[in-house]
Formats: sequence, structure tokens, C-alpha cells
Amino acid sequence: MSETVNIAGREYEKQSVSVQENPFREHHDLKTTKETIKQLLANGVPNWIKWPEDYKQFVKESFAAEKEVSDTMAQAYKMPDQEILTDAKARLVNIMHAREFVKKLRDNGVKCFTIDNGFPSTVGLFAHKPGTDEVISVCYLQVPYMPEWSVLRVDRHGVPWGEDYRGWRTVLCQLILKEILSEAEAHRIFGKPVLNRISRIYRRTLYQFRNHNKK
Repeated sequence: MSETVNIAGREYEKQSVSVQENPFREHHDLKTTKETIKQLLANGVPNWIKWPEDYKQFVKESFAAEKEVSDTMAQAYKMPDQEILTDAKARLVNIMHAREFVKKLRDNGVKCFTIDNGFPSTVGLFAHKPGTDEVISVCYLQVPYMPEWSVLRVDRHGVPWGEDYRGWRTVLCQLILKEILSEAEAHRIFGKPVLNRISRIYRRTLYQFRNHNKK
């Protein structure tokens, strides 16, 4: 039987609204849950429930063993003298602003410029090869500041994975290898590196390049 209500002197039929069951309401199938627990405990309480700390330790030891195997495999991908390249404390010295570095080059006759290369905190360095109109890509510079020596980035297995910091000696080395500057010119402008273990790889690279060009 329909019900009417009076609103402002007029009769209106009241519509009944059925309330549907909430489709998101939780449902608990206790019977299935009890049956599952019964099956799990059919042969007694599992050891991983009786002695959880022992099993946690077992998992930790298994992970450690797996990492040891991975680290051993990673040895084949490590670089010679890698411990020198990752020594941040010794390599993050003689900080220079990227603009100062470029200015030194320009003040000494190197025609060069930088452009945004789309990567955070870096720019691309381009330079004219001496005596030609050829413009080549040298490498990237870290901005705004660069330490003297690059610092190698490694993953958790110690495998090289790019650089944490780009050093201005790395850029200088690329300028020499790509024959924008001679070794003598580079060291006249920026000074010779200190003769120590940190500069060993830099000096070795230039030695190999120097002697290769003599052949």
C-alpha cells in the first residue's frame, strides 16, 4: 500500500527505496578457513611456526651466501685500480666551477662552448679542432662545480656504474685524447697533477696515448 505525504498543501506519493546489500562488505568463510588450518596442521605444527627465529636466521644466511656468489661473479667486471677510482675522500679536491674551467680554455685560445644535454647537473662540452672548422663533442661537464678527479660509482656488488662525480682532469684528458689540446698545453693552463696514487690512472692514460702517437 502506497503512503502519501502532504507538502505545502499538496499530496505526494512517497516512494519506497530499497537498500541494496553493500557489494564491498567483507565476507568470512569460516568453514573454509578452519579446513585450511586443519590441513596445514595435519602432520603436526610446522617447524617454521615452532622455531621462527631459527628460520629467520636461515633466510639471512641464505641471502648472505647468495650475495657472496654474486660478488664473486662481479669480480670479473671490476676495473683495474678500482679502489683508487672510488676513493672519494682523496679525489674530491681542488674544486673548480665549470664556468671557470671553460673560461681558462677560452682565455688560452680554445674555441669551445657548452650546451644543455638533457641530463641533470651536466652540460655537453663542444670544441673546434685546432686549424679546422670541425666541431666535435668532447664529453660532459658536471655543473656547477667539478672536483679535480672523477669518482667512480659502483653498485652493491662493486660493479662500476657510471660516475658519482665528474672531475675536471677527466675533461682535460678527453681534450688531450681528442687533440683539442696537447698534453703540454693542458698542463701549462691547469698545472701538472701531483705525482701520487690518485693521479696514476690519469698519467698512465696519457702515457699510453703519447706513446701510441709516436708509433
